[in-house]
Amino acid sequence: MENQYDMKSVKLPYLAGGMLKLFASLVEGPLGGLLTPSLFESAGINWLRKQRFDDPPTFHPIHHTGELQTEAASIPEREYPKKPSVTKGFQFTGIHDFAKAYREGKTTPEEVAQKVLDAIAASDAHNPALRAFIAVNREDVLKQARESTQRYKARRPLGIFDGVPVAVKDEMDMLPYPTTVGTAFLGKAPAKEDATVVARLRSAGALLVGKTNMHEIGINVTGLNPHHGTTRNPYNPAHYTGGSSSGSATAVAAGLVPTAIGADGGGSIRIPASFCGLVGLKATFGRVSEYGAFPLDWSVAHIGPLAGSASDAALTYALIAGPDPKDPMSLHQPLPSLKGWDDLNLKKLRLGIYWQWFRHADAETVAACEAMLREYEKMGCQIVEIVIPNLEANRVAHSVSILSEMALGMSETYAGHHKEHALDVRINLALARQFSATDFLAAQPHPYADDESFQ
Repeated sequence: MENQYDMKSVKLPYLAGGMLKLFASLVEGPLGGLLTPSLFESAGINWLRKQRFDDPPTFHPIHHTGELQTEAASIPEREYPKKPSVTKGFQFTGIHDFAKAYREGKTTPEEVAQKVLDAIAASDAHNPALRAFIAVNREDVLKQARESTQRYKARRPLGIFDGVPVAVKDEMDMLPYPTTVGTAFLGKAPAKEDATVVARLRSAGALLVGKTNMHEIGINVTGLNPHHGTTRNPYNPAHYTGGSSSGSATAVAAGLVPTAIGADGGGSIRIPASFCGLVGLKATFGRVSEYGAFPLDWSVAHIGPLAGSASDAALTYALIAGPDPKDPMSLHQPLPSLKGWDDLNLKKLRLGIYWQWFRHADAETVAACEAMLREYEKMGCQIVEIVIPNLEANRVAHSVSILSEMALGMSETYAGHHKEHALDVRINLALARQFSATDFLAAQPHPYADDESFQ
């Protein structure tokens, strides 16, 4: 297959209200088999079934180095980013600002916790409500804050994160909360232990404020959630935040917390970060342990930070990244490093751009991104034109993979609860259950991709 740009803009029917509800029922019912062929044709599934590729439609995101880490580890605090120099324009109150204020006695974690709790309540009293959080345990937050305040009084803080408010997407287990994954029926009992990411935050003294809202089971990118309320964009409450880590983005953009934890299987950190003017980091696969995350899309899942600045995103990454024996996928990489992360001399950096893909967007978006690239070039970065083959296959294969895994992840509750999902979730899960084993395998790397007889 020639290396020509082939990414398509998919157009699917627009439905709302009663028609959407009827369509969901039809797709789930006996007539679903009659509807799916045309839907699969529009989405490219039928096309994928017929293709043979020189390169696999999905790339394994694992980079084996030959090293095997056997112990839990993260970046030592002495290597954490220092507070950046002040620049012009608006700046969020960051992690360094909280730590400095605590050390100097200008405020305490208890005072901050009370203000954060009041601000969350006020944000939900607005019309429309921001709905950044699904659950906040006031007593637990104040207890954490009292303990942090005592550590500062004793001049024994646990580190720069001690007392810093942090929010966690309701996809990761966190005591004393249940994990609902944005549904109305999961999470009837509290989690039994913290996810590894949460445990690392807690061990550093972070003030874990609560569980953030999300697009139900992370299956879409708007943040519309009929069960817990649609998360609103703080810059314009009439607009979406993007999803699925919608609540985490809103919590940071509204100034409720300086950093929050999200999860990304197909843009769920990056999309809300872009919609809300934040820094979102989807790190290399396996860099951040997935232990304690709900099993939604394990082959493409990434946990990472959304923050108000690159510095705070780097600080959060430094704390949560690193090998974890509870997640085998995290053990096959070298220890994470932030060496030179804030070096503004980019002469050693080469940035590959596939221009046709880069410009496959609205003109205003492209213009802003090209302006960013020009700034990088002024800093010494070398822009290199590249070509990425089979992008349309990548798109379709990703859809098949992630939806198949989500369908399996929700299979135990599907029979008894599928009608309790939001309508868009019902439709996506019903369609995913129509995929065949060969559809799933066609979307994966296979051992005979370079075999001429297979082609």
